[in-house]
Amino acid sequence: MSTWLLALDTSTPCTALALGRVGGDADGLVAQATHDDRAAPASSLLAPRISALLEEAGITPRQLGAIACGVGPGTFTGTRVALATAKGLAFALPCPLFALSTLASLAGGATRDGEVLALLDARRGEVYAARFVLAEEGPRALGEPRCCPIGQVLTDMVDAPGIQVVGPGAAAYAEALAGFALQTTPGVDGRGLWRAAARAFRRDQPAEIDHVDALYLRASYAELGTNTPRRPPYRSPFV
Repeated sequence: MSTWLLALDTSTPCTALALGRVGGDADGLVAQATHDDRAAPASSLLAPRISALLEEAGITPRQLGAIACGVGPGTFTGTRVALATAKGLAFALPCPLFALSTLASLAGGATRDGEVLALLDARRGEVYAARFVLAEEGPRALGEPRCCPIGQVLTDMVDAPGIQVVGPGAAAYAEALAGFALQTTPGVDGRGLWRAAARAFRRDQPAEIDHVDALYLRASYAELGTNTPRRPPYRSPFV
């Protein structure tokens, strides 16, 4: 018997949603959506977008049998938005929750199977990077994701001249990546998200809802103490 699986990711400038069935004869993607949110916050739009996707597939939330969620690396706030939503759904339904690497979902969106480098621009002269092998069953990780300078990534790619580089980082570092096959995208898309989610459902153990957390790979500006206030501090006259 097949299970309805809903996947979501808001760790990149795109909100990606995917809904389909896993297991049984009806296995496959049923509905997906990708929204470019570079000019709008995903937090206020995520719930109605999920509702629209469920309506497109003709099902209710209670019919969902599993949730998969991108946990980063990526934007700190965006990652928390999707993770909080996914945890709430998994707890309320209840159903298992699968934690997905956002880089795996990027790799799942590659235009051809084979070895893929998923690349996000991490700013501060660094990238979020991970290598995968993409096949029919989805993206399989070849190592741990990391945050490092692009030069370090290039040093480690001398053994993979035919690798495909996918993601926003491919555009940000196009000059340094000259000679590699580049697929520049604004972020995760629904199709890539589904391939990563379906593989996780079949291969991985569900996460513990109380313990699953975002994958940041490095400290935020606030944690490093490098945030600059936009205005001088104000002391209330009532204190």
